[in-house]
Amino acid sequence: MVTTNDIRTTPVTLSANARTVLERRYLLKDGDGAVSETPEQLFARVAVAIAAAEGDDGARRDWAQRFYDEMAALRFLPNSPTLMNAGTGRGTLAACFVLPVEDTLESIMSTAQATAMVQKYGGGTGFSFSRLRGRGEPIASTHGSACGPVSVLRHYDDVSRLVTQGGKRDGANMGILRVDHPDVREFIHAKDDGVTATRFNLSIGVSDEFLSVAERGGEVTLRDPRDGAPRGSVDARALLDEIARAAWETGDPGLVFLDAINRANPTPALGEIEATNPCGEVPLLPWEACTLGSIQLARFWSPASGDVDWDALRVTARIAARFLDNVVEVNVFPVPEIAEAVRGNRKIGLGMMGFADLLIAAGIPYESDEALALATRLADEIGAAADETSAALGLEKGVFPNWDRSIYAPDGPRYRNATRTCIAPTGTIAIIAGASSGIEPLFSLAHYRRMGDGTVLPEVNEAFREAAREAQFLGETELETLFDDLAHGALLADRPEVPESLRHRFATAHEIAPAWHVRMQAAFQARTDLAVSKTVNLPRSATVEDVRSVYLLAHALGCKGVTVYRDGSRAVQVLAHAGTEQAAAGGRASEPYRRHLPDERHSITHKFRVGEQEGYITAGLFEDGAVGEVFIKIAKEGSTVSGLTDAVALLTSIALQYGVSLDKLAAKLEQTRFEPYGVTANPQIPFATSILDYVFRWLRMHFDVDAPVTPRDGHAVDAPAASGLTCPDCGQQLDYLERCLTCRSCGYTKCG
Repeated sequence: MVTTNDIRTTPVTLSANARTVLERRYLLKDGDGAVSETPEQLFARVAVAIAAAEGDDGARRDWAQRFYDEMAALRFLPNSPTLMNAGTGRGTLAACFVLPVEDTLESIMSTAQATAMVQKYGGGTGFSFSRLRGRGEPIASTHGSACGPVSVLRHYDDVSRLVTQGGKRDGANMGILRVDHPDVREFIHAKDDGVTATRFNLSIGVSDEFLSVAERGGEVTLRDPRDGAPRGSVDARALLDEIARAAWETGDPGLVFLDAINRANPTPALGEIEATNPCGEVPLLPWEACTLGSIQLARFWSPASGDVDWDALRVTARIAARFLDNVVEVNVFPVPEIAEAVRGNRKIGLGMMGFADLLIAAGIPYESDEALALATRLADEIGAAADETSAALGLEKGVFPNWDRSIYAPDGPRYRNATRTCIAPTGTIAIIAGASSGIEPLFSLAHYRRMGDGTVLPEVNEAFREAAREAQFLGETELETLFDDLAHGALLADRPEVPESLRHRFATAHEIAPAWHVRMQAAFQARTDLAVSKTVNLPRSATVEDVRSVYLLAHALGCKGVTVYRDGSRAVQVLAHAGTEQAAAGGRASEPYRRHLPDERHSITHKFRVGEQEGYITAGLFEDGAVGEVFIKIAKEGSTVSGLTDAVALLTSIALQYGVSLDKLAAKLEQTRFEPYGVTANPQIPFATSILDYVFRWLRMHFDVDAPVTPRDGHAVDAPAASGLTCPDCGQQLDYLERCLTCRSCGYTKCG
């Protein structure tokens, strides 16, 4: 029997961020919650568990060592559930599942139960709601009427709210509805209010025919999914524009191109593919799951040759493909239907991360034909290595059971796996590997990180720091000022003092034209079996027509789906949809508007004393310098006074974000009287009748609400737009990447 003691471990070189992520989410803990595993032990645990699929102890020992070496060198990492659960005897090792939703109450409720089990085990779920009859359609057996897809969507969101994925991640889901479904317009606007279905990403399933009609003009017929009976018609161009506007406002819905997906379906005899996993890169049949893993591309750059070490890359790809096939074999699934479907097709998805890092190392701008050519070759090389490995495994261990009903029969490659490649999001595993996420460009060159002692420091991309110092276009003081400005949201493209070559080489996501985002996705998609997770980032100034153009270009270039995110579109409270008729006329029902603070924000901390009580006031600022949040920390943690001041600070923060003026709040809370009170250490406020009296007198005195925010050097800069959501682990605001919300401070991720 092979154990972790048989592994020759080598030290794993990790960044401080990577160690933090591992300790919080991946390393095993004892009964008291203390970390009881090292990173080396984690990789050894996973390697031995996955190698258990090999035939004898000699083979298991050999492959366990190879698997360990790849992971420990951070050349390859599997998806998070495999790292978390392999070798523990609990949880599933797959991240992505698609569950069926048929037009019966029994199916709806049994799928809700299966969803709970999958998410309990650590997986994310995707659904097509296209088979459900429209809202209001009669139900003969009960003489009632159908609730429609959006109500079922909300029910499944509630299920996810109750279940945290594997005890470590929030539930993540994808909901898809065909564009010709009678309830499509209600579905488009299902998340407009900002609070409904927060654990779901949404996509509209569109056909080639629909997009063709939308381009040339004309109507499409909406049809009852049960029998195809017409249920009215809609102008295709107007409907596409409505989808684009909703995405422009909120980031949802995306589009999935159903015909493109099914043209690549390896087992059409088993049925059409109607749904994907939560981030859209894994189209699957009902009950299927897929095992994913990613190669860290930057590890294969050879400065000596000025090229990728292609031989080494192919070796890693072959080992990784075998690793993922073994995961299918050793995995435990939450329900028997999933086990049967997964082992019938044995789909795996080998992908990549660190593409932006590789381009930077090679000196290639993301927005260039040279980058597209490199993307094509990378996808070709990894795809070919995965195909060769799967074919060899087919001879060694047997083809996937449904092979004779696949597109490969009777004379095609005898693959072990119906699919081999997929480009998935790599939020936390990219942090562990020290890599940029997936195939995305860098999101930022600098941002602020809160240290354990409360200090906030700018963190700068090391490759950019090194290149900037080598170029010597600024002195050290001016360079630090540039880094500070970038951390506050300044764009390199707007800094003429930076050499043009560096501005192009280090262009970030919002500096890259949307069409280039789409071309890059298409370049990888052309040689990827499943699909590609990619966000087309748009500037805040982008129009609805820009979104529509992205949709049409992505379809024309052969993508299987597309997601757009307009900078800051989730930083506002979108007005609620007030029914399809009102939306069609452009009318919206008014909702309170909440203004969220930027991701990296300025703040001011003031130490105070009232009587014998000491404490701190911290005020977080909006981009324009207005106070937007207040924290009050006093020495007596856990006391009644501490609880009171915490509650008042929270309510004050919410009120400020909903537009209540600081003057009005201060007028109500100044002169409140309760202990502690007395003399203060501030000569401008020599006596306070309570802590709240002091806090609000100081806030009123200190803040001119129209004052601009300035960094250290006194030059005003624009702060970056935020997702509008805060990290539940560390409180920092979240970035929106690859249909996931990601915390750059601690590695938390949430899809939906």
